[in-house]
Amino acid sequence: MASSRIHGSIGATDFVYLSLYKLRVMDDEDKKKWFKSWREIRNHLPKGMKLVTEATSAFGTEYTGFTVYEGPLEQFQDLVDKIEEFSEGFVEKSLTIIGTKGFSLQTAEFQKILEERPVD
Repeated sequence: MASSRIHGSIGATDFVYLSLYKLRVMDDEDKKKWFKSWREIRNHLPKGMKLVTEATSAFGTEYTGFTVYEGPLEQFQDLVDKIEEFSEGFVEKSLTIIGTKGFSLQTAEFQKILEERPVD
């Protein structure tokens, strides 16, 4: 996926995003609403973002599930905005881990994200 790379003098960096989430307890009607909201999230991913994994269990953690996305760092905030827009009221807690695929050197872009994003 060429758009998910930041090119530099030593090659390119592919970004991946592991988003763990804990859903609130829901009745059957709320579950239907949640699945509809999740479809909206999947259908409105920012350009260049790809959903790699959807997992409904996160065994060994306090989270109910996780997703793995891949895509350009500059689209990460748009992804977060879409997730928040469609999951409001369903997610109690979340944690996102941003990483790079393969060997790479840390970029200044990570520092910018850390400075602007509140601690999970």
